[in-house]
Amino acid sequence: MVKSILAVLSIAVLAAGSKAELADYLGLGIARVELSPTAAADSFLVLNSSGLIPGDILTADKLQNAVRRIYSLGIFADVAIFAEKSGNRVNLRIEAEPYPRLSKVKLEGNSRLSTKNLKKELTVYEDRIASPGAIKANVEKIRKLYESKGFLLAEVESSLEPDPKSGEKAILTFRINEGPKVKIKNITFSGNQVFNDDKLRSKISTKRKSFFRSGSFDSDKFREDRRKLVEFYKNEGYIDAVVLGDSIWYSADRRQMFINFRLSEGERYYFGRTSWSGNSVLSDEKIASAIKIKENRIYKQEDYDKTIAGIYEQYQNEGYWYVNIKENKSPRDHHLDLELSITENNPVYVKLINIEGNTKTKDKVIRRELKIKPETIFKRSILTRSLRDVMILNFFGNVVPDWNVLDDGNIDLIIKVEEKPTGQFSLGAGYSAQDRLVGTVGLGIPNFLGGGQTVSLDADFGSRRQTFSIGYFEPWFRDTPTSLGINAYIQDREYSGWFTESRKGGSVKVGRRLRWPDNYFRVYASYRLEQLKYFDFNSTYVSANIDNPYSVDKLKWPQQTSSMSLTVERDSRDLAQFATKGKVYAWTGELAGTALGGNWNYWKQMLLVEHYYTPYWKFTLGLKGKWGLMEGIYSGDSDVPFSERFTPGGTDPDGIIRGYSDSRVGPRSPSGGYLGGRAEAIYNLELTVPISEQQFYVLLFADAGNAYLSGREFRDNFYRHFYKSAGFGFRVVAPMIGVIGFDFGYPFDGEDKGKLRPHFQIGRGF
Repeated sequence: MVKSILAVLSIAVLAAGSKAELADYLGLGIARVELSPTAAADSFLVLNSSGLIPGDILTADKLQNAVRRIYSLGIFADVAIFAEKSGNRVNLRIEAEPYPRLSKVKLEGNSRLSTKNLKKELTVYEDRIASPGAIKANVEKIRKLYESKGFLLAEVESSLEPDPKSGEKAILTFRINEGPKVKIKNITFSGNQVFNDDKLRSKISTKRKSFFRSGSFDSDKFREDRRKLVEFYKNEGYIDAVVLGDSIWYSADRRQMFINFRLSEGERYYFGRTSWSGNSVLSDEKIASAIKIKENRIYKQEDYDKTIAGIYEQYQNEGYWYVNIKENKSPRDHHLDLELSITENNPVYVKLINIEGNTKTKDKVIRRELKIKPETIFKRSILTRSLRDVMILNFFGNVVPDWNVLDDGNIDLIIKVEEKPTGQFSLGAGYSAQDRLVGTVGLGIPNFLGGGQTVSLDADFGSRRQTFSIGYFEPWFRDTPTSLGINAYIQDREYSGWFTESRKGGSVKVGRRLRWPDNYFRVYASYRLEQLKYFDFNSTYVSANIDNPYSVDKLKWPQQTSSMSLTVERDSRDLAQFATKGKVYAWTGELAGTALGGNWNYWKQMLLVEHYYTPYWKFTLGLKGKWGLMEGIYSGDSDVPFSERFTPGGTDPDGIIRGYSDSRVGPRSPSGGYLGGRAEAIYNLELTVPISEQQFYVLLFADAGNAYLSGREFRDNFYRHFYKSAGFGFRVVAPMIGVIGFDFGYPFDGEDKGKLRPHFQIGRGF
């Protein structure tokens, strides 16, 4: 039998072999395929990659492809295929010489960057095979890393030497010449007539070395700067501006870099006339509302882009996702006339809506919040509102839409949700200046059994407060947009050593979502029955209120409160917690006593306004206002219990005015006792910045407010006599506990003036 090499490392060598000899083997069936010992180390990988299968007919293409595929694995330095004729068939033998396996990877010459940090970037490892391509790629990785740190002149070389301790392995060494750290000395421009160098330097990310800037060079930012320069010129009307090129050179000691951009500015253009045609779905007025460009004003590319994007969005809001807008710009005496030719095409319909990612929440809980429905037009505005309504449930960390486009152009919509962790049993603690440290044992189940209901069973134990409460809330009673809540509670609470307040009671609350004036509105009605008792009066409190005929030590206890309330609320926030946009308007009116019975007869009104918007990046500005007014119906002050009066201050729920003690802002008796107000006005301004969204936030705040003895005093001092403060704080969202907050308020008024006061809360709302 004659033995012959049919294929070696490259296809060129195969083609140069003897055609007669090659022809002797081609066309024969393959009897078997064997591997040399060096190739057999990866037998499955080699055989599978070769594509040579016993029983197949041997062809030149199969040999060429076999060599190419095995070599492309990147683990062999040389590949050859030998053949032996056996009767009317052929035996093949694959011999492959692997690249050396590394016994060690060394770095030499590095002092500015540690070996540990450099090795983190490498993709060649000890006891692994390293090909020349992989070694070359890692040389470039090291060089790029040095470049990112300002060592633009760093040189990296590699060497591969046999390991004297193991002849089959090799030592890979990267030798580094770090060179000097290069700083940008100057950035200049040529070809610029309209804008000077200082103006252009302010528009790019690459900066010169200065006291406040490192002057380091970043190749990615440098490439992006070319785009930024052109973008700046186009927003100033120079639509033909281009960066012709750039140059980089170094000082004699190669420690300083100089950069020059070569520009062509062109002529300045202004917006001309804007016209459009082809619209029937949208009125001319609707399209005009999306036009951000004004005739005779300087051409700004961003205004032009906003105009086109705005028209597309208007059509998408109506479900016309396949609208096509052909833009025609016509120059006229340094003006650009814009003509838009609109082809509306057909609207897109939603066929199916699939819910994904909900491991606990039932589909119906999500579907009932969706304003978008199957077999309706796929409107962007309704999709956006649907996502907002699902997020406001506060069951999900994120809600993302997706869709599959069908053959007819319609879609199947996919709503992907990420469930938030919800605890069923919790042990925790809360703290406030009023109640001090309070331990909490709770069985709180939001989204009970995945049905959207909330069940709570809570007990608080502390030196100043003991509470037990049980509650149930059904947001969709009998699968209708009607909510039902039931709550019962017992509470004993010590007020700063003055006295102890005991409450026992319960409430029933019914709500309904409204469609008018719009579908952000809700209305709630509730009834509350409560027994109230004050006891253990401190002598200091009695002395301080000796001249107050309505102080709680002068009344006969217990007393009952029977009241009904009505709340009308409009809530358009995007998130229930840490909102970034939207508004809240809420009015609540409460009537106690009279025909409802009980010992107290009063009316109370509360108005709450909250505005959230994001003026820059993710900085959220929250503006809040809260006003309250109450009066006794028959006997003035004596018809209003102390427990219902307004006692703002600190982080009290009645009104947040940080920097002051909880419940200590408001009217006092001549001897200094706290009377509580029958009116209040509270204002809060907060700037919130997410460090990690839905996890950690920092904030700046300013608070102002006061409580007043009567409605008349409230009216006379509506904009005056406020207790004011400012400060900073942060919020942490902790699983099973809720929001943990630290605030530090600096008061500007009253006896606390000038003393920075901390406010620390766990497990309470803010």
